[in-house]
Amino acid sequence: MVKVGVIGATGFTGEKLVEILLNHPKVEVAYIASRTKKPLLYSEIFPKFAQKTKIKCEPINVGKAVDSCDFLFLALPHTVSMRFVPAILSKGKKVIDLSADYRLNASLYKKFYNTTHLDSKNLKKAVYGLPELFAAKIKKTQLVANPGCYATSLILALYPLFNQNLVEVKVAVDSKSAVTGAGRKALLDFHYSNIENNFWAYKPFLHQHQPEVCRVIKGKSGSSPQLSFLPQVAGFEAGIYTTVHCSFKQRITQARLKTIYQDYYKDSFFIRISNSLPKLKDVVGTNFCDLGFAVDKSGRNGIIVSSIDNLIKGAAGQAVQNMNLMLGLGETAGFL
Repeated sequence: MVKVGVIGATGFTGEKLVEILLNHPKVEVAYIASRTKKPLLYSEIFPKFAQKTKIKCEPINVGKAVDSCDFLFLALPHTVSMRFVPAILSKGKKVIDLSADYRLNASLYKKFYNTTHLDSKNLKKAVYGLPELFAAKIKKTQLVANPGCYATSLILALYPLFNQNLVEVKVAVDSKSAVTGAGRKALLDFHYSNIENNFWAYKPFLHQHQPEVCRVIKGKSGSSPQLSFLPQVAGFEAGIYTTVHCSFKQRITQARLKTIYQDYYKDSFFIRISNSLPKLKDVVGTNFCDLGFAVDKSGRNGIIVSSIDNLIKGAAGQAVQNMNLMLGLGETAGFL
């Protein structure tokens, strides 16, 4: 059994990560920590785990985490992980960071997170953790930068289009995300009375996942997408529903488009190609990404829809999928 630890275990993502890991047949959850002031049974924070574990959630102590574990997950706020990663890697341990600290180069990181990166050495070594594109590199690395939730849904929808040079570079994208994507914050907008049956857009053209998407697609395909990206918050508990609006460089049929995606993702267990446009509830609670398509009568305009659970395929589930690759396990371990 591989001993794993989760630092930042009381946020939405950390909670989901612990839940998946406790059901994983090849790992033992040996260390859990958060910004708690004193050790507390994890099941006292989340009673649903009472029959699963007697482990305590402790104040963060990186030295103890490294001594207790072979493998660590950091589910921490942006700008915090880079303070811990060097010490973890120096002890030869493997780590997956679920924040944005290792997703962008130093200049983009400073621009979008208003902070100078403190670990340029390891930033250059980090592998972007999208298994459908980078599995070979993930298997060999010590440090994975787990993708953002929006970025996961966008890249999986966009990459085949740009890899095949099928579309014009200007693409309009809108994504509806569950409120849990904003984290466990005590903000008025996220009170039940404000979020229930509500819906709003935010950060048009400026969301921090946009440069992440463009950087990955350009680096992998050579094409430079120009995204008009509009993220939106919706009053449901979990999920992201992304719609890509694009113009094709030449006429294409819906059947041909579907075949291109099926061929590209034929070896990707967690990608499902739909015969119709996906429904969000079909992926909530799973690590799947459902992709569907529609093409107009001219064959020159279309939409690609991507649907994921923002806390699972968009965060914790994808992190476990990456861990499986890093440990030489099957990608589906812990899910089936």
